[in-house]
Amino acid sequence: MTQHILLGLLALLPGLAVAQPAKPARATTAAYFQQQVNYAIDVALDDKAHQLTGREELTYTNNSPAALSFIWFHLWPNAYRDNTTAFARQELRNGKRRFQFAKAAERGFIDGLDFKVNGQAAKLEFDPKNPDIAKLVLPQRLAPGASATISTPFRVKLPASFSRLGHVGQSYQITQWYPKPAVYDRRGWHPMPYLDQGEFYSEFGSFDVTITLPANYTVGATGELQNPDEIARMDALAAATALKKTAKDFGKDLAFPKSDVVTKTLRYKQDRVHDFAWFADKRFNVLKGAVTLPSGRSVTSWVLFTNKNAERWIKGLQEVNDALTYYSQWVGEYPYTAATAVDGALSAGSGMEYPMVTVTQPDAIVHEVGHNWFYGILGSNERDFPGWTRA
Repeated sequence: MTQHILLGLLALLPGLAVAQPAKPARATTAAYFQQQVNYAIDVALDDKAHQLTGREELTYTNNSPAALSFIWFHLWPNAYRDNTTAFARQELRNGKRRFQFAKAAERGFIDGLDFKVNGQAAKLEFDPKNPDIAKLVLPQRLAPGASATISTPFRVKLPASFSRLGHVGQSYQITQWYPKPAVYDRRGWHPMPYLDQGEFYSEFGSFDVTITLPANYTVGATGELQNPDEIARMDALAAATALKKTAKDFGKDLAFPKSDVVTKTLRYKQDRVHDFAWFADKRFNVLKGAVTLPSGRSVTSWVLFTNKNAERWIKGLQEVNDALTYYSQWVGEYPYTAATAVDGALSAGSGMEYPMVTVTQPDAIVHEVGHNWFYGILGSNERDFPGWTRA
């Protein structure tokens, strides 16, 4: 297993050692600063219409030396809107035509936006070339050291699983899903369209997210779950799954059970992260473990998986544990209280990492959990500097 972990680490290190920036960095003498964005998001899943309805309120703190007259926002669900987006063009260049010929019902978007800044209406100016990027014009300049409260309702039509955000039936991968400020650093603004190949760059902050959905869904998400009843439910599911040892014990049923009429509202909170993702499926088996880090802190480990490849996923729990242990020893201690690996309907490579949760194929668990360090904890701009640290 140590060899497996080491191979996972080596798969990440070449980019750190030899990667060159996609374009020369602009020279700057400005002192380092980092903006902060604290989110409160309330969202509900409609698993018949395959859509989210929600409201977001964020506090944006300007730690830069400049007064800001606008903030660039990423509205990445619009990447799935039509064939004119950067994502659509990239798919075509790469010879992938499935999205090009997708039906309207399979596409996705975000709408219902009504931005307010400190209670005042604010104008949203969409980028003419990228419908998933927009400039929020502030009613008043945001002075250095000042904060603004920005709010908006939103609706997301979830696409079929063409890339990272989407669904396959009633299996949901909810990623790059909410209005999100672009990074502003000493090199300036970094608005960027969603791409299937090409990672992200985001401001760090805190998240307080509530998710309402039918009660028989099981969710893996960024953050610490706050609901005692749901924590007990997850523990019970894990205990039941732990009794199963072979593929015969799990069976081959992959059908979606009927959704409960009753809903539940889950709450997740987390500080010092730059993104929030969640995955929901009514068919998930659950396994739970734990590791003790060199400092003595305990981290809870989870794997959530369907009956497909169940025996392989049972081994995956130990791989999550080993990844947490060895990366903490080799690179730096894992700073969060939990880590989850999810069997999801991903259509972009073998997996994708988000803070504290990764969607992955079972054979890529070590690699994807390792991305909690690179780029998750480091927060590097992998569009401009693949594998580099944030600077």
